[in-house]
Amino acid sequence: MVSLGVITLIPLAFLVTPHDVSIAYAQGNFSSLNPYLIKNQSNQTLGPPIYTETTKSTNTRVLSIDPVPTVEVSYVGNSTMNRSTTQTIGTIVDKMGADGAVYSQGQAIILNENGQVFTYKTESKGYYNPDGSFTDNGVMMFDIPFQDSKESGSSSSNATSTNSTMNINNIFGIYKKTVDPLGKGFTKVWKWD
Repeated sequence: MVSLGVITLIPLAFLVTPHDVSIAYAQGNFSSLNPYLIKNQSNQTLGPPIYTETTKSTNTRVLSIDPVPTVEVSYVGNSTMNRSTTQTIGTIVDKMGADGAVYSQGQAIILNENGQVFTYKTESKGYYNPDGSFTDNGVMMFDIPFQDSKESGSSSSNATSTNSTMNINNIFGIYKKTVDPLGKGFTKVWKWD
């Protein structure tokens, strides 16, 4: 990087597009993305979240202490996807870094009121706060695993809810999550174009 007064020039090799993230996702290797990769255009706004969830940790277990302390946390909660009510159940694996950061990978199943199944995978970096709460930011990839079978069997009463959530398939989002010291979490996800 070269800094010219208040202007910082970042070599093009350090910029990333959603396509770069989709390649990393397909390879299962978000950690290969350089922290300087995020292209920041000051004229872009996030708009309203496409997905929110309020969760409660249900189980925590230590997976490893050597070489890296690693914890698995399961959670359940209520969520909203494109203004449709959904329920979420998920698991996240947190690896503690020597720098104080927590590197996380997660996955969840989302069910809407009509029984349609959605999933997501996450990768994030976060920190514990002095009050015992946890905050992280990351990327989330949504999927509809049974899209073809649900489309053929859906009735007209399901059409409104199905159509409002159908555009979530293969969508990348960026998110911010906070978890209080008691394990209650709140996540907001914005579509990343």
